[in-house]
Amino acid sequence: MRRALGSGVAGVAALAMLATGTAHAANGTYYSSKQPYIVPQQALDMSYSAAPEGYTITYTEMLARHGSRGLSSYKYDALLKLMGQTASEVGGFVSEEAEQTFMANVQAIIDANVENGYGMLTGQGVTQHQGIGSRAYQRNKQLFDQAAADGETIEYESSGEPRATESGENFKKGFDQASGSELAGSYVTPTAPAGEGDAAPFQKSPDTLYFHKTDNPDGSEKTGEAADIASRYENFVENNETIANAEDYIENVDASVTVSYDLLSQIFTEDFLEKVDDGTYSWYNTTTGEKDAGEDGFDDETGEDIRNCAIEGDPDELMAQYGEDICGETGKHITSVVDAAMDLYNLYIIAADMQEENTGDHTFDFDQYFADVPAEEGDVFAWILDMEDFYEKGPSYAGQDETYRIAQPLLDDFFASIDERVAGGDTAATFRFAHAETVMPFAALIGAPGSTQQAPAVENPQSVADVYNYQDNKWRGESVTPMAANIQWDVATRDGIDPETGKAYTPLIRMLYNEEEVAFGGTNTLTRGLSSCTPVAEGSTWYKESELKSCLGVDGKRIPSTEEPTITVDTDTSGDQQQDGNAGDQNQNTGDGVTGPSDSTKKPTATDQPKTIAKTGSAMIVPTVAAVALIAAGVTLVFVRRAKRH
Repeated sequence: MRRALGSGVAGVAALAMLATGTAHAANGTYYSSKQPYIVPQQALDMSYSAAPEGYTITYTEMLARHGSRGLSSYKYDALLKLMGQTASEVGGFVSEEAEQTFMANVQAIIDANVENGYGMLTGQGVTQHQGIGSRAYQRNKQLFDQAAADGETIEYESSGEPRATESGENFKKGFDQASGSELAGSYVTPTAPAGEGDAAPFQKSPDTLYFHKTDNPDGSEKTGEAADIASRYENFVENNETIANAEDYIENVDASVTVSYDLLSQIFTEDFLEKVDDGTYSWYNTTTGEKDAGEDGFDDETGEDIRNCAIEGDPDELMAQYGEDICGETGKHITSVVDAAMDLYNLYIIAADMQEENTGDHTFDFDQYFADVPAEEGDVFAWILDMEDFYEKGPSYAGQDETYRIAQPLLDDFFASIDERVAGGDTAATFRFAHAETVMPFAALIGAPGSTQQAPAVENPQSVADVYNYQDNKWRGESVTPMAANIQWDVATRDGIDPETGKAYTPLIRMLYNEEEVAFGGTNTLTRGLSSCTPVAEGSTWYKESELKSCLGVDGKRIPSTEEPTITVDTDTSGDQQQDGNAGDQNQNTGDGVTGPSDSTKKPTATDQPKTIAKTGSAMIVPTVAAVALIAAGVTLVFVRRAKRH
């Protein structure tokens, strides 16, 4: 929901304001929500706290974003190709070399995505989820071995989008390999399978995993309450003035315009760029580059099919053969220099997820355009990209909950799954595979680290302080929803009667966010003016289910509890006790979905990785550089700071 840019009023001083609020990592980049998954050291060591004395983990469940993918559809590359074609015709490139390099890079990434499949997992994405699946078994080995012995099952769910299902398939592959396939065939039979073959075990669950759209990934439409929730959300985001004005303000702040001109002036002439901003040149994602007024893919006057596809041919036939994402949405456009710069930035960050596809006759290099971008300017590109996700899918602005209340059915499902297991159900685990649009609202709803703070509710912002910014807010796409982001709840139970309540012991729950053990904050966090969730003991990350039901979720859905949230048993949080005793095993998972002796925890060197711009923000999954081995599943990431331009 992007409006035309107005005449914003802000100084270049905004750059300084943005930069001062975050500590720049000694090494790193900022890829926003396209950040490749980084396996934390805790996951490699399996150094998680033990369940409190007397309790045993008897159930686990997870929500995961799909792994690294290529471009979701033909759009950024399509628009930049159109822009480049016009620049070629009117002498808009700074040099012949700049023209040849730019056009070759754009065509190469198009070709790579055609070969890989727009919207599909890349090699990195496959490897990421195989590693996560392998570690999920190792982390709760005792639970799964007992489940196999007792003939219990695992439930697999997908949003129904192919890349989500493919992620689940690879998670299951890693899980089955690590477990010796002891539960490979023991899964809950889906009533609506996501596909055949490896996809057959996956239940399509768009109501809980694709709740942000009225249309489901398979083309069907939601009905009932799910349709009402999605429609209400879509209407809110599309028509909310506070969100629209904040997004327009950030895009048009002087800092955004300045860094966009700085970036593109390496490629295009100043005169050409000025004609983009004054409206002389603009491009829509159509074969003509002209606006499709009805956005139906056909010219209103001639009736000509103007759908733009990555390769030549009849659009319907191409979409039938390659998938609908091979042709782009005709409403996407470049009508400003900021639009063009952000499209180039989007190609740069997706390249980090396509390293295995960046080869042969479709090798591309977008790092070169960002090689000399100083840290504070790199921040601005990430800020612009993050702001739309923050406002439309995350905490958004103070006083509203529409952007994350849509995840309430998923939270209800988390609790219901636990209750079914505790009541005697034979499903030992539930693994769900979805999208950033699922993870971001869910993280905001449960007050996960980095997702507790809202922006000021200012309808007509006059300064950067009136909107979401990097100085005042910790929300970052790179840590909230990197590729393959995952939120896991482990559930521990004990037999007998709790003398404090006279009833069966209440289950305990702890959360892992991107495989790191974190505390529950809750929607009722101090930043929202309410109390936070209380663990079973000071310093513990275990919480009673009754406490979480009372402190998580939106108003009207929380269940007040009279039960004391604390317990009196020993809660070892030293980190010395390994979950299921895997840490010292030389055959532990290496993070790449393969078990075997490994040196995967050694520190990587600067020669192992791609060139990038400087990263900002406090990545929740990497609290300090020294504390975490920067090991991505399938690719080692060591990022080199670039020299600042003068």
